[in-house]
Amino acid sequence: MNKEGRPENNGYIGIRDIAKLAGVSTATVSRVINNPEMTSEKVRKKVQKVIEEYNYIPNQPVKKIFSKTSNTIAVFIYDMENPFFISLIKELNQICLEHNYMLLICDTGSSPELEKKYLYFCLANRCAGIILTEGVDSDIFEACKIHIPIAFLDRKTHGKFSSVRSNNRQMMQPIVDYLYNLGHRKIAFVGCKTPMDSVISRQNGYIETMTGKGLPIIQEYIYDKNPQLTLQAGSQALNYFLSLPAAPTAIICCNDIIALGALNAAYSLGLKIPADMSIVGFDNVISNLHQPQITTVQQNLREISLELFELVVNPPEDPVSKIIEASFIEGATCSRIETAQK
Repeated sequence: MNKEGRPENNGYIGIRDIAKLAGVSTATVSRVINNPEMTSEKVRKKVQKVIEEYNYIPNQPVKKIFSKTSNTIAVFIYDMENPFFISLIKELNQICLEHNYMLLICDTGSSPELEKKYLYFCLANRCAGIILTEGVDSDIFEACKIHIPIAFLDRKTHGKFSSVRSNNRQMMQPIVDYLYNLGHRKIAFVGCKTPMDSVISRQNGYIETMTGKGLPIIQEYIYDKNPQLTLQAGSQALNYFLSLPAAPTAIICCNDIIALGALNAAYSLGLKIPADMSIVGFDNVISNLHQPQITTVQQNLREISLELFELVVNPPEDPVSKIIEASFIEGATCSRIETAQK
């Protein structure tokens, strides 16, 4: 406060200053900020006028001490280099801002140790909820007595937590149908050595759909030697398939990054896509990085994010599993083949 009893324009103004300027008690100011319905309209307007004039911002850390939860929602991300998770973060952040929440991004790198550290941080800071994306299948969340709502995305919950996922398994049918109708019979799949729930679901869907069409499941056509979903893995997968005595004519990749790696490798080898090889991705998150557009699957990230947010903000009494419909996107990386090539 200056000599005239008013705060300096460039200084911090506290709740006592607000009370003095408004001619009320600090308790009244606190009620106006935290429980405005408990004060009269006249008092609210008087206090609010001072708050707006001096741009007063409540001290959140102090408020949090006296609150059971904060307005922070944490999201655990296992792969910050994957455009899918960057798109997810953007959607979640927008939804949080719309509802006066803040999003805390925890880069876990699929490490149980990091997940445990972040979990304890969230507990200590009274986070309003935690969203767990795909990652290692550990029991730290089941083992701890957690009082924070948790929602899983593409991750096994063992029936103890609510979850959200796309219809990963079912989406293999329109992909295989599409390739089959283009004349492809030698259809391969690129998965992952790390047991990721979404990848396993897509691989199982591939096997089921191929079997349903009477096509043999050739083990050499399933590549899952890569530990991570990277560009390099896609390149390695393509080189592996080309080394087979009878290479596949089409490759279904478990995500777009794998597909992009396969496409890059094909171009470096002088192959023409889709004339020499048809390639399909999953996620539709790199259409702005590659032309022509990759044939892929569009996950409904807005709906997924809304469901995750709702599950942690208004958790159900019993765990629920939400399945969000995805869409097949016909790009320009697949083509029809002649009967002789089948």
